[in-house]
Amino acid sequence: MRRAYCPRFQRSHPALVAIIAILLTWFPEVAWGEEASLELSRPVRSWEFLAAVGMRAGLFGNEAGRFEAWVYPLKIFRDFHLLVHTDGRVLPAESLARTVTVRPESSSLLYAGDTFQIRETLFVPRTEPGAIITLEVETAMPLEIEARFQRDFQLEWPAALGGTYLSWDLALHAFYLGEEQKKYAALVGSPTAVLDSEEYDTNYSSSGENSFLLGPTPKGKETKLMVIAASIEGLADAESTYQRLTSNYASLLRESTDYYRKYLDQTVRLELPDAQLEQAYDWARISMAQGLVTNPYLGTGLIAGYRTSGTSQRPGFAWFFGRDALWTALALDAEGDFPTTRIALVCKLV
Repeated sequence: MRRAYCPRFQRSHPALVAIIAILLTWFPEVAWGEEASLELSRPVRSWEFLAAVGMRAGLFGNEAGRFEAWVYPLKIFRDFHLLVHTDGRVLPAESLARTVTVRPESSSLLYAGDTFQIRETLFVPRTEPGAIITLEVETAMPLEIEARFQRDFQLEWPAALGGTYLSWDLALHAFYLGEEQKKYAALVGSPTAVLDSEEYDTNYSSSGENSFLLGPTPKGKETKLMVIAASIEGLADAESTYQRLTSNYASLLRESTDYYRKYLDQTVRLELPDAQLEQAYDWARISMAQGLVTNPYLGTGLIAGYRTSGTSQRPGFAWFFGRDALWTALALDAEGDFPTTRIALVCKLV
């Protein structure tokens, strides 16, 4: 581990300083230990952006628990959210969001009602074309969770697909999203999922919402799993990824956790008089590393930033902008991450 004691920042790179300044406004509570991940936690601000990202996929949304999913270069869905069925009522989970917790490898929201609490964790493996959402349930009364979303199956701007469609795969317990040429495919489901509702369009009524139930949870504790997977090589490849993510969630999470710990250990770490500023610097290093994205058609490079796309097909500045990548490369050099700088430069030269 390379360490440097800095009583004040001198000749700091503007990109690094800007990220640190933003991070200092976020969370009052920080934690770090040899056996624990870097962590930030605070009460929910429903309007704030929240994400979980890897090199090949991302979940973008807000702290109320509404998200959209991407497996580059495909947008899968938008307006994903949860509902809780309990005691004859259907409760929107966003009205129960209490606490947000983020780690380099994942982001979590804690929902709490009168008789239950649910911890939703968004996890995107670093190199897999998909994402995993876990729901840790603790309840004093029986309940069931419903997951609901709107299909938005399209290529990232400026590309586009033609006609797309959705159907329920009974064997996989998942929605299958496809298009006319059957080249692009995605799956959204859970090992315990049961179809609840499916989009439709008639001359007298229509709905764009799709939903599945995750199975009843009696009193006590239980963990539910949801998986999102996609491919540019057809349904069989998407199904292979879906099964792999479903089976290997625990090991993939450990791999991501270990990767970020190792990254912090192998790049320049500062020992500062202000512990909060030191933590912000650590998060700045993580934030820059998570800007590395792989698009199977364009290669791997640094993007300029993440944001929700809403009804469009462009997730903020998640694109290979040359100027932004080169500025960030200078900050990466300052912290000793020369391999990522090399990748960013090669991306610009190809």
